[in-house]
Amino acid sequence: MTAIARLARNVLAAAALGLVPAAGSAGAADLNLPVPTAVVYPGQSVLERGVISARFSVPGNQLSAYVVEEGMLKDRLARRTLLPNQPILLSDLKSPDAVTVGQATTLVYREEGLLITGKGIPLQSAQAGQAVRVRNIDSGVTISGVATEDGSIEVSSR
Repeated sequence: MTAIARLARNVLAAAALGLVPAAGSAGAADLNLPVPTAVVYPGQSVLERGVISARFSVPGNQLSAYVVEEGMLKDRLARRTLLPNQPILLSDLKSPDAVTVGQATTLVYREEGLLITGKGIPLQSAQAGQAVRVRNIDSGVTISGVATEDGSIEVSSR
């Protein structure tokens, strides 16, 4: 189940229990939210630092901005410093970088019936699906591509 599906399920369950106010209401929901047990610095995994559950009153119209279950923290890193016993906003998290600046990676060019691979040095870190500039180790030419989940960079002639 995706994080969005889990969030929707939790919001619907909270609404069924009367914890979430009706649309247009200024009320708040009392929920147990996952919180860090220690300071989590940018780039660190919240789950690896430790998580407990703490009760908070969250405005009903802001509920979708918060991490509402521990599963939403899987494979996510802190974007900013997170403090112990404080609720976590979804905007406080990011996916790990697929490619890291300065670390050699595989360049992949695909065309019908043709596959060319090489090595390159990313000039910036990027998450999967993000555009990244990379220097070809063999030619020294700087090209653009898209970071992939496996840590390679897909380049195209376009």
